[in-house]
Order: sequence, then C-alpha cells, then structure tokens
Amino acid sequence: MSVTPDYLEGNGTDVYTPEEWLDEVVDTSSGETIQEGTPMDAEHFNHMEQGIHNNSMMLAIFLEYLRHAQQSLESVDGEEIEVTLTNAGGFYFNDSVQTVALSNMRSTTEYRVLTEIQGNTVNAGDIVVYDKQVNGFKIAHTGSAESVKVRCFVQGGGAA
Repeated sequence: MSVTPDYLEGNGTDVYTPEEWLDEVVDTSSGETIQEGTPMDAEHFNHMEQGIHNNSMMLAIFLEYLRHAQQSLESVDGEEIEVTLTNAGGFYFNDSVQTVALSNMRSTTEYRVLTEIQGNTVNAGDIVVYDKQVNGFKIAHTGSAESVKVRCFVQGGGAA
C-alpha cells in the first residue's frame, strides 16, 4: 500500500504539510490517558518518508540548475590576450604561427577564441586559431604582413 501525501494528491498547495506529532500523556496516578499520542504506523512514517524523498528530489533539481547557471556564467566570463604575430618568411612564406598560453586552464577545449586585429590591417589576411588545448592554442595570420597585432577574447571551456 502506498501513501501519497495530500499535497501530491492535488490539495492545491503544492507544499508539504508536516505531521503534527503528539506524545501520549497519561496521568500517572489514575492511569487515565489525557492526550492520545500520534500513532507510529506506516501511514505516518510513509508521510515522513515522502517528505524526505521530495525534498531530496528538489535539492537534486536545484543543484542541477545551479550547475547549469555556473556553466552559463563561465561561458560569458573569459580572458583577454594580446598577441603580436610576426612574419619573417616574406611575401609567399608565412611563419607567423604562435602558441598562446591561457592564464586560466580550461576543463575542456570547447572554448571560443574571438579575434580582433588591432591597428593596421593591410596584408594581414585572415586570423586562424587552431590546435586548441586546455591550456592554450595556436594562432597565425594568413597574409604577407610582417607584423599583426591581435586581441583575443577567450570564453567558455569551464574552469579546470
């Protein structure tokens, strides 16, 4: 037999109503029962167990919500890094690749690197980010410019 608490059967409150437990009070001289105590039976214990179970479920849901909120905040918050890419390879041979270390190690490589060229963009080409690791990434430009200053915004990936 299953006992479902009133608030789950549709009493309209959606709130757990605690059981009011009473001690049995007996007059010691006459043996007369002055107050009936709350019976210790399956109905009352199951009511208590349902309350404990439902509170545990609500806590688990809340903790999952909190974990998702934390991940959302981490995906917005990030770090800013400035890198100067230099190309000594001449017009056709670009050797501007640099490895960039992250100041905050990530728990995954699922982070974003948004790039913005600072200053002169002539012959910079495209900015390429690749080979991402939890502690850094590689960056290069594809043009023939001798020097390209890049601001990188790193977001997401979770904290390690």
